[in-house]
Amino acid sequence: MLAILLLSLWGCSAEHYTEKAKVAVDAHKLARAESLYRKALARDSAHAPALAGLGWTYLLAGQVDAARGSFDRCREVDPTSTECMRGRASVASADGNTKLAQSILEQAIGLDPHDAGVLSSLALQELVRGDLPAAEARYKQLIARAPEKAEYRLGLAEVRIRQDREVEAVEVVEAALALESVPIRYQAMLHQTQARALVAATADRVDPERCKETAAQVRVWLLAADRAVTLAESTKVQLPDLPVVRRLLLRRHAAVDTACPLVMGD
Repeated sequence: MLAILLLSLWGCSAEHYTEKAKVAVDAHKLARAESLYRKALARDSAHAPALAGLGWTYLLAGQVDAARGSFDRCREVDPTSTECMRGRASVASADGNTKLAQSILEQAIGLDPHDAGVLSSLALQELVRGDLPAAEARYKQLIARAPEKAEYRLGLAEVRIRQDREVEAVEVVEAALALESVPIRYQAMLHQTQARALVAATADRVDPERCKETAAQVRVWLLAADRAVTLAESTKVQLPDLPVVRRLLLRRHAAVDTACPLVMGD
């Protein structure tokens, strides 16, 4: 009875606010997520899941210094938390310190060789340093383990783009977008990746001597890329690279129109 009374006076638990914050992060409502994580930490200042979640929220908002502080505190209260460790590794990557990031992830995988989050972070490290076969194999393993997770397919799509297999990248993205309950931030990133792949797939495909044969398909792909960018923008998720993709798409449209001007009936 006393515990119930104290809980009613103090409010909800740290776990309660942390779970609500995770939902806010998935909806990319970062200000609300930060507020909820802070409420969780007001209940329990050593609640590692809330500290890790707050760190990820700061990273998504581009606040690297704040994220570093949150993950460092997280590791202090729970040195064995692989979520705290991979978060700190992500901060190290953002700082350009790939050696530190790799070292932290190796410590984390030593604690739990099957941790999906750590394996995903390792795949991203492999992708960044150009070890595409390793990244591809790891993302495929993660997809096999958790086919409902869109983020792993997003990673595989990025691998396909870097392998110059853009059409396959589009197929991977379409499969990811067809999944149920894809968090809004991943929807935005998937649409952006789809647009990038489609634009890349149109490179050097227009022959001014064979406009009817070559330009029509390219225009179809570019229109699909237009739709993908518009869908990414409609999510309201702030993606730093999205304006760059939009400009690249406009330049590709212009290049195709210059090489093969539209005429009546096209």
